[in-house]
Amino acid sequence: MTTLTNRNAARVLFTVAAILELAEDNPYRVRAYRRAARLVLRDSNDAKIRLTADGQLDLPGLGPHLRRKLGELLKTGRMRFHIDLCAEPPESVATLMRIPGIGPKTALRLNEELGLESAQDVYAAAQAGRIKRLYGFGERRERRLLTGAEAALAGHFKPDALPVENDTNTLSPILPFVPRDQRLPLPDAA
Repeated sequence: MTTLTNRNAARVLFTVAAILELAEDNPYRVRAYRRAARLVLRDSNDAKIRLTADGQLDLPGLGPHLRRKLGELLKTGRMRFHIDLCAEPPESVATLMRIPGIGPKTALRLNEELGLESAQDVYAAAQAGRIKRLYGFGERRERRLLTGAEAALAGHFKPDALPVENDTNTLSPILPFVPRDQRLPLPDAA
């Protein structure tokens, strides 16, 4: 049995959700993986203690298929579904997704339609005005992507799709790049 923390399990689930979103899979399925990741991440106990005798994760709010997949992940440290999905998107898309302001669909479009692979490529394309020429993109979005690329070039990458908890100093600079529906409540100032 491999050692797998709740945080690492959540990272795998967030990755699966991002890949499914890229593939334009069922949005409810994408949401289910994100919800499962948040549940595992917020659980104060080690998720392995919730494994049932038949290898499923006993966590309320999850369907049977997702429970089995999570059980496999926690027992073996790997999830076949995740491994199969990771073989699909190019590494350059994952690199683009780490730039603030770029999600899975935008990363895929920038890679496929403009051949962008890094923050430097996004910066150069935005400076040259190539991004705003894409269908659905405009000057305002190009400026946001330019700002995100500048932040990435300065070493301020988006966290690995995990929400930052209870740390307002860390959260402040990235808050504008976190979608509102994925934000955790900020702790009250004491």
